[in-house]
Amino acid sequence: ASVSTSPAPVYVYESKVHCANVLLSLEEQRRRGLLCDVTVLVEGREVRAHRAVLAASSSYFLQVLLGHSESPGSAEPIISLPDKVTANGFAPLLQFAYTAKLVLSQENIHEVIRCADLLGVHNLEDSCFQFLQAQLESDGQHSRNCKVFLGKHGGTDIYTAKQQHFTRYFGLVFSTKTLVQVR
Repeated sequence: ASVSTSPAPVYVYESKVHCANVLLSLEEQRRRGLLCDVTVLVEGREVRAHRAVLAASSSYFLQVLLGHSESPGSAEPIISLPDKVTANGFAPLLQFAYTAKLVLSQENIHEVIRCADLLGVHNLEDSCFQFLQAQLESDGQHSRNCKVFLGKHGGTDIYTAKQQHFTRYFGLVFSTKTLVQVR
């Protein structure tokens, strides 16, 4: 007769704060210049960062960094961002990569959206469009500026995506007629 043995029970612990603590530690390292292994040039300014954080947060950085030679003795990568990426738009995205917090204002929202699009930074759409929705509801002139920006930013595809996004998540913020006029 064979004796069947069942596997010993396994306990799995999942920390609710580990991910946040890792990000906080990486942000502190970045601010102190510790273990940074890439330099990003944006509008002539040098920004030090960690390749793994940039690559995990941006499809643009992933593609650029995968193409960088990592042979022994090779120089640390220096990435010059395209001219359309501004320091005002990039800084909040870098902060988001390290802290999961996105700071938006009327002064930076348009640049943040454009830079996020150019750099392939995702998972910001909800927060950006919640911010825009709040602005549209509270400020008449800014409302018109947001509508024009949304209409011009990327043409028909972005227009359709934004209309679908607003309809799905926030109800119809603009009337279809208004959106069509802005396109």
